[in-house]
Amino acid sequence: MEIRNSKSEIRNKRKIQIRNAQNILDQRNGFTLLEVILALAILAGALAVLGEVSRLALRNAAGARDLARAQLLAESKLAEIAAGITTPQAVENAAFDTSSESLDPAEPAWIYSISTQSIENPEEGLISVRVTVTRDLPAGQHPVKFSLVRWLPDPNYTPPSQTSSTSVSGGT
Repeated sequence: MEIRNSKSEIRNKRKIQIRNAQNILDQRNGFTLLEVILALAILAGALAVLGEVSRLALRNAAGARDLARAQLLAESKLAEIAAGITTPQAVENAAFDTSSESLDPAEPAWIYSISTQSIENPEEGLISVRVTVTRDLPAGQHPVKFSLVRWLPDPNYTPPSQTSSTSVSGGT
């Protein structure tokens, strides 16, 4: 009888263990509402941060593109002045020719200013030419501005007349 009792005790213990395991599983079938809300809040925060980072990246990329374009336009205008195509005269807020500079007419216009300054020693015959290129946008939009300075020969320079002394050498 003891064997039967021990077998029945073992069966009873197993049944109790199975019931306990089922109770544990019944209590933990899924996520709680708190866990779901917390996961959604973390996801929303991560998406907000990623959205802001991508917005800043796009804005900085556009600024870098505009700065590179302004640099190319300033170099182009200075090359025109150095080649003698354009005279180095003071100009304020002149628009670039969209056909010759391959600019998109749908974009805001690029404007340039040229300023010249003679150097302190006029005997050298050089002038400082500054070309400043910017977008034709309101100041509130923070347009890109780029300036380039180059020393060029002064087209109005006339060298001082040098007095040549002629010496007569006599022979024997």
